[in-house]
Amino acid sequence: MAVYTHVSSEDLSLFLKDYEIGELKEFEGISEGVENTNYKLKTEKNSFILTIYEDRVEKKDIPFFLEYMFYLSSNGIKCPLPLRNNNNLFAEILGKPASVLTFLDGKSTLSVTEEQAYQLGLILGQIHNISINLEIKRENPLGLDSFPKLIKNSKSTAETFSKDLNINMLEEYNRIKSNWPEGLPKGIIHADLFPDNILFHEGQISGVIDFSFSCNDFLSYDLSICINAWCFKDGEFDISLSRNLLKGYQKERKLSNAEIEKLPILCSGSALRFLLTRLVDWRVNDKSAMVTPKNPYEFIKILDFHKDINNPEEYGI
Repeated sequence: MAVYTHVSSEDLSLFLKDYEIGELKEFEGISEGVENTNYKLKTEKNSFILTIYEDRVEKKDIPFFLEYMFYLSSNGIKCPLPLRNNNNLFAEILGKPASVLTFLDGKSTLSVTEEQAYQLGLILGQIHNISINLEIKRENPLGLDSFPKLIKNSKSTAETFSKDLNINMLEEYNRIKSNWPEGLPKGIIHADLFPDNILFHEGQISGVIDFSFSCNDFLSYDLSICINAWCFKDGEFDISLSRNLLKGYQKERKLSNAEIEKLPILCSGSALRFLLTRLVDWRVNDKSAMVTPKNPYEFIKILDFHKDINNPEEYGI
């Protein structure tokens, strides 16, 4: 979440008149995240989130995100529920598509514990099981085929971190591509389940948020993203966190032998994906926007770690 589009109270009041959420009392921008603009709204009835979809989000993809969230929320997953405007899940504000979502109490963790990693595994497995029969499709725009362009676009920024980083990323891409799996179980994945997209309240997960990267891909790729996002501290791997994450996940959804075997290459792939997009965001950071870009450096170390993994048991599985 972030703020690129600045709105006035008059803009918001006009936009919200077709939503049955009461009169707007106050609002504030949310600086976390990098993809879209988000505001917390407080009305006479409750608190809500306004998401304004920015240029990097294609308008045709918005129904996918909102239908996915609506489906998960309707099936017991604690995630924001999109509200309807004249039976539409999104409308426009200042010429940009936007949606209003229910607000969830809770805060993201600043220091992951084993219990939190276990709970993450549980809810990720639940999400994958629940959505397996949901027949909506969106290909992963940041899949393997997107990497060469991202490597090219991040070249100048990569050189500010290490003169050899661009060459190393290209070599890693070639290694990953030649070992990338085929035929693993697919479904809808969150694709960005970092700690700032999970809310905790009184020790329990109270919400899963930010579905703007969700798409169809290998389910175990989603798991690899979580390993990278939750099981490293300052670039150093914590096997106890990984072990608990995998234990929680497999309580809900058992991994196949093929998924376990390919876990190291999937982890490498997701590490390279986030290194590349962080490098691109670091380069194009809009100084006028209320947004905090994420430092790519830790993913250089994470990517290096996975190169040396020879056995998936090294992840604690």
